[in-house]
Amino acid sequence: MQMLLNTIMLEPNRWTGDHILSWPLIDLLKPVAEAGFRELEIWQYHISRLHRQELDALRERLDELRLGSVAIGGYPKFHLTGGEGEAMEAELDRLVEYGVVLGVDLFKIFPGSLGSEKLDEAQRELSVNRILRLAEQLAMRDIVLTLETHGNTLCDTLESTVRLLDELSACGDRVGICFQPYIEHDTDQAIATFDALEGRVRHLHLQNRREGGTTLLEEGDWTDYSRFLPHVRERGFGGPLSLEFTDGISPAEGESFDLHRVIDNAARDRDFACRAWDGAA
Repeated sequence: MQMLLNTIMLEPNRWTGDHILSWPLIDLLKPVAEAGFRELEIWQYHISRLHRQELDALRERLDELRLGSVAIGGYPKFHLTGGEGEAMEAELDRLVEYGVVLGVDLFKIFPGSLGSEKLDEAQRELSVNRILRLAEQLAMRDIVLTLETHGNTLCDTLESTVRLLDELSACGDRVGICFQPYIEHDTDQAIATFDALEGRVRHLHLQNRREGGTTLLEEGDWTDYSRFLPHVRERGFGGPLSLEFTDGISPAEGESFDLHRVIDNAARDRDFACRAWDGAA
């Protein structure tokens, strides 16, 4: 099993509009490595504002700590037009080149920022064409594009995901799915959806929730990973598993974000996921 730590969990400002970092990623790598993690999925905003010298320094630090960058997670707004659309494309091009410097294998995106039913035909055509262009860019660099199954995107339902994959069929295996369950409190539905996308899922996002908040994988009530992960393994899935969120990423009112607690909880999730993968959880 290939287990990634997703660096989005390390930034308390992950859901703010400006995504201003509390600290640079390079300063977070040592405790991540000390917790036994070896590979990362890097959140877009941890690198998108870096100058090239800063990116090179980050790559050197990753190498020093023997940490691998397996994936980047990006959030393009494909429906934008005019100057906003041009700026989005330029930012995306830059992120692709940064992925090359970091040596990633996967470039994971939200496929747009509007739900499949909210786009008009012109916006959808523009979005699909931009995804095709991105897939071609990445293929020239031996990087696979993956589309996250997530609300408010072109992959917000199983049906919309299948439709988009059909529209991208010319890309073949250069485009796949980053799967996370759509349905709260329904592991059976998560399993059925995974099976329907079998053969196209290239990596998994792992998170769990209880009473509206993120929690440890084994304590949440969204997905029963002691059932889901053995099923995924039995179906022959061999891609990376990315720990996206864990308990403690959103402190209670009056409490401070505790980086070491979050990393420790991610390590607990990693160990649980390994046991579940083996059917021992």
